[in-house]
Amino acid sequence: MISAKMMGVVDENAEALGVPRKQLMESSGNAVARTVRDVADEGASVVLVCGRGNNG
Repeated sequence: MISAKMMGVVDENAEALGVPRKQLMESSGNAVARTVRDVADEGASVVLVCGRGNNG
């Protein structure tokens, strides 16, 4: 598990290497969507509860 503080450092490092935070968030969202499609039945209702971010 990565702490919120450490995830913030990872985000900062990625940004310093030229990966915008927006791209990180979009990639994370796409990964969650792919996983939900893989595990949820077609037509099922899905609820995601998300915080502000930097929570690993």
